Amino acid sequence: MQVLHWITLHGPGLLESAGIIGGLLFTAVTLRRDVRSRHISNLITLTAQHREIWERFYEKPKLARVRDARADVKKQPPTRDESLFVHLIILHLNCWYQAVKRREVTEPEGMNLDVGEFFALPVPHAVWMKWREYQDREFVRYVDDAIQHFSR
Repeated sequence: MQVLHWITLHGPGLLESAGIIGGLLFTAVTLRRDVRSRHISNLITLTAQHREIWERFYEKPKLARVRDARADVKKQPPTRDESLFVHLIILHLNCWYQAVKRREVTEPEGMNLDVGEFFALPVPHAVWMKWREYQDREFVRYVDDAIQHFSR
């Protein structure tokens, strides 16, 4: 009899609390799935952008010097097309950097090595030195550290 009386008094509050807790748990599960989905979507977008940029490299033989470790940028400074290509790489890398920093994507293994190896090359390095002052300090530090680490 006392149990029925207690349930009558406290049952609606208990049901309401259970409903709120259930709703919060459902929201948490949904948000977690949305975050995973957004991460995958971001990764697909960044990968597509990466592919588009590098397709330009393979479609234009005159960009081959960008990857030439023996290119002499003192004798022949980067061309307009080479500078544009490397600048696109810088913008794309900054997108990656910002997405990783904000935990929108997971940093690919070896990204620092890849960045350091690319920007240590003569043409990319010359273009980077021209454009680095227009970038965020943290991003500049990231690229400069990657170059320095690779060059050791």
